Amino acid sequence: MAASNDLKALPFTLTSAGARFPGPYLDREPDSMFVVSVVQQKGGVGKTTLAVNLSGELRQRKMKVSLIDADPQASASAWSLPRKLGFHVRAELITSGTVSQWLRNVLKQQADVTIVDTPAGLGPVFRAAIDVADIVLVPCGPSSLDLNSVRNTLTAITDHLKNDNRNHPRVVLVPTRVERETPEGQQIGEELGALGETVSPALSHDAYYVRAFTQGVTVTTAAPASNAASEIRAVADFLLGQIART
Repeated sequence: MAASNDLKALPFTLTSAGARFPGPYLDREPDSMFVVSVVQQKGGVGKTTLAVNLSGELRQRKMKVSLIDADPQASASAWSLPRKLGFHVRAELITSGTVSQWLRNVLKQQADVTIVDTPAGLGPVFRAAIDVADIVLVPCGPSSLDLNSVRNTLTAITDHLKNDNRNHPRVVLVPTRVERETPEGQQIGEELGALGETVSPALSHDAYYVRAFTQGVTVTTAAPASNAASEIRAVADFLLGQIART
Protein backbone atom coordinates (compact mmCIF):
# COMPACT_ATOMS: atom_id res chain seq x y z
CA MET A 1 0.00 0.00 0.00
CA ALA A 2 1.24 3.48 -0.82
CA ALA A 3 1.97 5.78 2.08
CA SER A 4 -0.57 8.47 2.87
CA ASN A 5 1.60 11.17 1.26
CA ASP A 6 1.68 9.13 -1.95
CA LEU A 7 -2.08 8.73 -1.91
CA LYS A 8 -2.56 12.47 -1.58
CA ALA A 9 -0.43 12.96 -4.69
CA LEU A 10 -2.47 10.65 -6.89
CA PRO A 11 -4.56 12.26 -9.64
CA PHE A 12 -7.67 10.47 -8.34
CA THR A 13 -10.13 11.09 -5.56
CA LEU A 14 -9.99 7.96 -3.42
CA THR A 15 -13.23 7.02 -1.67
CA SER A 16 -14.54 3.89 -0.02
CA ALA A 17 -16.02 2.99 -3.41
CA GLY A 18 -12.67 3.31 -5.19
CA ALA A 19 -10.92 5.92 -7.33
CA ARG A 20 -12.65 8.77 -9.13
CA PHE A 21 -11.18 10.78 -11.98
CA PRO A 22 -10.85 14.59 -11.85
CA GLY A 23 -10.83 17.20 -14.60
CA PRO A 24 -12.40 16.08 -17.88
CA TYR A 25 -13.48 12.79 -16.33
CA LEU A 26 -16.08 14.59 -14.21
CA ASP A 27 -18.22 14.39 -17.35
CA ARG A 28 -18.09 10.61 -17.27
CA GLU A 29 -20.44 8.38 -15.37
CA PRO A 30 -19.53 8.19 -11.65
CA ASP A 31 -18.27 4.62 -11.98
CA SER A 32 -16.36 5.19 -15.22
CA MET A 33 -13.15 3.32 -15.95
CA PHE A 34 -9.82 4.15 -17.52
CA VAL A 35 -8.40 1.65 -20.04
CA VAL A 36 -4.68 1.18 -20.68
CA SER A 37 -3.67 -1.09 -23.59
CA VAL A 38 -0.16 -2.55 -23.88
CA VAL A 39 0.70 -3.21 -27.54
CA GLN A 40 3.71 -3.88 -29.76
CA GLN A 41 4.32 -5.50 -33.12
CA LYS A 42 7.25 -7.48 -31.75
CA GLY A 43 7.22 -10.19 -29.10
CA GLY A 44 9.70 -10.47 -26.26
CA VAL A 45 9.68 -6.78 -25.32
CA GLY A 46 8.06 -7.18 -21.90
CA LYS A 47 4.38 -6.47 -22.57
CA THR A 48 3.13 -8.97 -20.00
CA THR A 49 5.80 -8.04 -17.47
CA LEU A 50 4.73 -4.40 -17.76
CA ALA A 51 0.99 -5.17 -17.68
CA VAL A 52 1.10 -7.47 -14.65
CA ASN A 53 3.49 -5.44 -12.54
CA LEU A 54 1.80 -2.15 -13.33
CA SER A 55 -1.56 -3.67 -12.41
CA GLY A 56 -0.12 -4.84 -9.11
CA GLU A 57 1.34 -1.46 -8.27
CA LEU A 58 -1.95 0.33 -8.98
CA ARG A 59 -3.76 -2.24 -6.83
CA GLN A 60 -1.36 -1.55 -3.97
CA ARG A 61 -2.42 2.08 -4.27
CA LYS A 62 -5.99 1.09 -3.40
CA MET A 63 -7.35 1.18 -6.95
CA LYS A 64 -9.72 -1.40 -8.35
CA VAL A 65 -7.74 -3.05 -11.15
CA SER A 66 -8.67 -5.59 -13.80
CA LEU A 67 -6.17 -7.14 -16.21
CA ILE A 68 -7.48 -8.44 -19.54
CA ASP A 69 -5.33 -11.21 -21.03
CA ALA A 70 -6.01 -10.97 -24.77
CA ASP A 71 -2.93 -13.01 -25.73
CA PRO A 72 -3.47 -16.65 -26.82
CA GLN A 73 -0.14 -17.48 -25.15
CA ALA A 74 -1.91 -16.62 -21.86
CA SER A 75 1.24 -15.53 -20.01
CA ALA A 76 -0.66 -13.15 -17.73
CA SER A 77 -3.17 -15.88 -16.92
CA ALA A 78 -0.31 -18.27 -16.11
CA TRP A 79 1.24 -15.61 -13.86
CA SER A 80 -2.04 -15.40 -11.93
CA LEU A 81 -2.51 -19.16 -11.39
CA PRO A 82 -1.17 -19.19 -7.80
CA ARG A 83 -3.88 -16.60 -7.02
CA LYS A 84 -1.47 -14.30 -5.19
CA LEU A 85 -1.62 -11.21 -7.39
CA GLY A 86 -4.42 -9.44 -5.55
CA PHE A 87 -6.28 -8.39 -8.69
CA HIS A 88 -8.40 -10.17 -11.27
CA VAL A 89 -6.89 -11.50 -14.51
CA ARG A 90 -9.56 -12.30 -17.11
CA ALA A 91 -8.81 -14.16 -20.35
CA GLU A 92 -10.62 -12.44 -23.22
CA LEU A 93 -9.56 -13.64 -26.65
CA ILE A 94 -10.69 -12.23 -29.98
CA THR A 95 -11.72 -14.60 -32.74
CA SER A 96 -13.37 -13.91 -36.08
CA GLY A 97 -16.64 -12.05 -35.57
CA THR A 98 -16.18 -11.45 -31.83
CA VAL A 99 -14.59 -7.98 -31.74
CA SER A 100 -17.77 -6.16 -30.71
CA GLN A 101 -18.40 -8.60 -27.88
CA TRP A 102 -14.77 -8.32 -26.78
CA LEU A 103 -15.06 -4.55 -26.60
CA ARG A 104 -18.23 -4.84 -24.52
CA ASN A 105 -16.58 -7.33 -22.18
CA VAL A 106 -13.62 -5.04 -21.61
CA LEU A 107 -15.77 -1.99 -20.96
CA LYS A 108 -18.02 -3.76 -18.45
CA GLN A 109 -15.16 -4.51 -16.05
CA GLN A 110 -15.86 -3.28 -12.52
CA ALA A 111 -12.60 -1.42 -12.10
CA ASP A 112 -11.03 2.01 -11.84
CA VAL A 113 -8.31 0.95 -14.28
CA THR A 114 -8.36 -1.94 -16.75
CA ILE A 115 -5.08 -2.93 -18.37
CA VAL A 116 -5.17 -4.93 -21.62
CA ASP A 117 -2.26 -7.27 -22.36
CA THR A 118 -2.07 -8.11 -26.08
CA PRO A 119 -0.12 -10.54 -28.27
CA ALA A 120 2.60 -9.49 -30.67
CA GLY A 121 1.33 -8.27 -34.02
CA LEU A 122 -0.78 -5.57 -35.63
CA GLY A 123 -3.94 -7.58 -36.30
CA PRO A 124 -7.50 -7.55 -34.91
CA VAL A 125 -6.45 -7.67 -31.24
CA PHE A 126 -4.08 -4.75 -31.74
CA ARG A 127 -6.78 -2.67 -33.45
CA ALA A 128 -9.43 -3.49 -30.85
CA ALA A 129 -7.02 -2.65 -28.03
CA ILE A 130 -6.35 0.75 -29.63
CA ASP A 131 -10.09 1.37 -30.04
CA VAL A 132 -10.85 0.72 -26.37
CA ALA A 133 -7.84 2.53 -24.88
CA ASP A 134 -7.50 5.88 -23.16
CA ILE A 135 -3.72 5.38 -23.01
CA VAL A 136 -1.62 3.05 -25.18
CA LEU A 137 1.67 1.81 -23.72
CA VAL A 138 4.24 0.64 -26.28
CA PRO A 139 7.17 -1.17 -24.64
CA CYS A 140 10.47 -1.21 -26.51
CA GLY A 141 13.77 -2.94 -25.88
CA PRO A 142 17.10 -1.33 -26.79
CA SER A 143 17.92 -3.30 -29.94
CA SER A 144 17.61 -1.97 -33.49
CA LEU A 145 14.97 -4.64 -34.15
CA ASP A 146 12.93 -3.32 -31.22
CA LEU A 147 13.23 0.27 -32.42
CA ASN A 148 12.19 -0.65 -35.96
CA SER A 149 9.22 -2.51 -34.54
CA VAL A 150 8.17 0.52 -32.50
CA ARG A 151 8.26 2.67 -35.63
CA ASN A 152 6.00 0.14 -37.37
CA THR A 153 3.70 0.04 -34.34
CA LEU A 154 3.37 3.83 -34.22
CA THR A 155 2.64 3.95 -37.94
CA ALA A 156 -0.05 1.29 -37.51
CA ILE A 157 -1.63 3.23 -34.64
CA THR A 158 -1.68 6.42 -36.72
CA ASP A 159 -3.13 4.63 -39.75
CA HIS A 160 -5.81 2.93 -37.68
CA LEU A 161 -6.93 6.18 -36.06
CA LYS A 162 -6.70 8.28 -39.23
CA ASN A 163 -10.42 8.12 -39.98
CA ASP A 164 -11.56 7.98 -36.36
CA ASN A 165 -13.24 11.20 -35.23
CA ARG A 166 -13.30 10.19 -31.57
CA ASN A 167 -10.73 11.36 -29.03
CA HIS A 168 -7.49 9.56 -29.78
CA PRO A 169 -5.66 7.69 -27.01
CA ARG A 170 -2.45 9.09 -25.62
CA VAL A 171 0.59 7.02 -26.68
CA VAL A 172 3.44 6.42 -24.23
CA LEU A 173 6.67 4.60 -25.13
CA VAL A 174 8.16 2.49 -22.32
CA PRO A 175 11.85 1.51 -22.53
CA THR A 176 12.17 -2.11 -21.37
CA ARG A 177 14.86 -4.75 -20.86
CA VAL A 178 17.35 -1.90 -20.53
CA GLU A 179 20.94 -2.62 -19.50
CA ARG A 180 22.04 0.80 -18.35
CA GLU A 181 25.76 0.09 -18.55
CA THR A 182 25.60 -0.55 -22.32
CA PRO A 183 25.60 2.11 -25.06
CA GLU A 184 22.23 0.83 -26.27
CA GLY A 185 20.74 1.14 -22.79
CA GLN A 186 22.09 4.65 -22.38
CA GLN A 187 20.72 5.80 -25.73
CA ILE A 188 17.28 4.18 -25.76
CA GLY A 189 15.48 7.08 -24.07
CA GLU A 190 16.86 9.62 -26.53
CA GLU A 191 16.12 7.40 -29.52
CA LEU A 192 12.53 6.85 -28.44
CA GLY A 193 12.09 10.55 -27.72
CA ALA A 194 13.10 11.31 -31.30
CA LEU A 195 9.99 9.44 -32.47
CA GLY A 196 7.81 12.28 -31.21
CA GLU A 197 5.86 10.46 -28.50
CA THR A 198 5.94 10.67 -24.71
CA VAL A 199 8.57 8.41 -23.11
CA SER A 200 8.17 6.94 -19.62
CA PRO A 201 10.85 5.92 -17.12
CA ALA A 202 12.66 2.73 -18.11
CA LEU A 203 12.46 -0.86 -16.88
CA SER A 204 15.76 -2.73 -16.58
CA HIS A 205 16.64 -6.22 -17.73
CA ASP A 206 16.30 -7.54 -14.16
CA ALA A 207 16.13 -11.11 -12.85
CA TYR A 208 13.62 -10.04 -10.19
CA TYR A 209 10.89 -9.86 -12.84
CA VAL A 210 11.51 -13.53 -13.67
CA ARG A 211 11.51 -14.49 -9.98
CA ALA A 212 8.23 -12.64 -9.47
CA PHE A 213 6.63 -14.65 -12.30
CA THR A 214 7.94 -17.89 -10.79
CA GLN A 215 6.36 -16.99 -7.44
CA GLY A 216 3.09 -15.84 -9.00
CA VAL A 217 3.37 -12.33 -7.53
CA THR A 218 4.41 -8.89 -8.72
CA VAL A 219 7.94 -7.61 -8.33
CA THR A 220 6.86 -5.06 -5.70
CA THR A 221 5.70 -8.01 -3.60
CA ALA A 222 8.57 -10.38 -4.37
CA ALA A 223 11.31 -7.79 -3.87
CA PRO A 224 9.86 -4.50 -2.60
CA ALA A 225 13.29 -2.95 -1.98
CA SER A 226 14.72 -3.92 -5.36
CA ASN A 227 15.59 -1.62 -8.23
CA ALA A 228 12.95 -3.41 -10.32
CA ALA A 229 10.23 -2.52 -7.81
CA SER A 230 11.37 1.12 -7.78
CA GLU A 231 11.18 1.19 -11.57
CA ILE A 232 7.61 -0.12 -11.58
CA ARG A 233 6.61 2.52 -9.03
CA ALA A 234 8.20 5.19 -11.22
CA VAL A 235 6.27 3.99 -14.29
CA ALA A 236 3.05 3.91 -12.25
CA ASP A 237 3.67 7.49 -11.06
CA PHE A 238 4.30 8.52 -14.65
CA LEU A 239 1.15 6.79 -15.91
CA LEU A 240 -1.01 8.46 -13.28
CA GLY A 241 0.43 11.79 -14.30
CA GLN A 242 -0.51 11.07 -17.90
CA ILE A 243 -4.04 10.12 -16.83
CA ALA A 244 -4.37 13.43 -14.98
CA ARG A 245 -3.41 15.32 -18.16
CA THR A 246 -5.56 13.29 -20.57
